[in-house]
Amino acid sequence: MDLSPELLAKLELLRIATRRVHSGRYAARTRSRRLGAGIDFADHRSYTPGDDLKYVDWTLYGRLDQLMIRLSEEETELNVHLLVDCSRSMDLDVGEGQADTKAHIAKEITTALAYVALSNLDQVHIWPFAGELGRPLRPARRRAEVVRVWKFLGEQDLAPGTDIDGAVKRMLQLTRSRGVAILISDLPGDAWRGAVERLLHERYDVGVVHLQAPGEIDLPLDGERFDLVDGETGEVMHGVTREQIQALRKQGREDRRDIAAFCRRRGVPLVQTTTGDPTDVEQLVLTLLRGKGLLR
Repeated sequence: MDLSPELLAKLELLRIATRRVHSGRYAARTRSRRLGAGIDFADHRSYTPGDDLKYVDWTLYGRLDQLMIRLSEEETELNVHLLVDCSRSMDLDVGEGQADTKAHIAKEITTALAYVALSNLDQVHIWPFAGELGRPLRPARRRAEVVRVWKFLGEQDLAPGTDIDGAVKRMLQLTRSRGVAILISDLPGDAWRGAVERLLHERYDVGVVHLQAPGEIDLPLDGERFDLVDGETGEVMHGVTREQIQALRKQGREDRRDIAAFCRRRGVPLVQTTTGDPTDVEQLVLTLLRGKGLLR
């Protein structure tokens, strides 16, 4: 797994952000007062300011000189739904193609978010999709299950086509566990807007992570005519002119602004980022995702 032990330790101090109290979530949202109230011990997590000291495991503190909080199975979990784009466009290279693929960064972000949730004994649901919704994964509520999440995402085949709205519609048919839904995708087309509206209508807390490769924003202009490949279908468009490339660049910038405006109007936290060479995943997760309100 690519996430370093140092990053995982920092993720244990965070929580998935929510903006409303979900059914069955009250106890977990008030852990500073209810931690350890259950009968069955489940796990530890690091102490954070505001936690009630009576739930500190003092025996463990005496051995390791670390403040750790006892978690019990009685606490009610938050349901965290991570919708991960596994379509072919997520592996698209543009230009020299030196940056990390969107698919790889989506895998790292999803694993990091899953680890945050699992560290707080929240229930994680992984929903891969492309042209249709794939087989979901619901790992057990233990931090060690993050390895299973990483392996599961690595086994996904990048399929042609993307139907985000259809995937969300199918997800809602398969689960009644409302909570937080985070969409991680390069957001092709406009169907994702309907998916977000659908989730908001069902009273989910919704977040969006919009991934792009650097070349998608600045399509290369080092020539007079170009061959472009459709990232979803693999179809090659021959003889594209510089003027057409410039028009695509302009359209891409407008689309990016439209995505931000849509999410702002709906009150949906949005992270827009490009992959790097290599991508600074720690900065992406700890600074961007936290700064934009997906984590706290």
